[in-house]
Amino acid sequence: MSENLISIQQYAIKHKLSTFATVKLIHQGKIKTIKKVVDAEEREFVIDDSPAHPSHATKAPNVAPSTLDYEAKYNELLAKYSALQEKYTTLLEAYNAKK
Repeated sequence: MSENLISIQQYAIKHKLSTFATVKLIHQGKIKTIKKVVDAEEREFVIDDSPAHPSHATKAPNVAPSTLDYEAKYNELLAKYSALQEKYTTLLEAYNAKK
């Protein structure tokens, strides 16, 4: 049973709620809690029997790893950057020459 106990903040994150909304649901009785003494301090924990958020619960099966050639992409982007840098320098020189 202790593996089903999580803090209010953890419950809020797991279910994509704000902490305020979670506390509000606790006070409405929609979320069950239990109080336990931890380090001589009484703390409130949520009893969580629900699965994780659906988008996190399932992963895409059999996804092939990326076969991207990073060095080739880097060189391609570097060439584009260099061309843009040259155009910028040319325009800047032309603008300064007009002054």
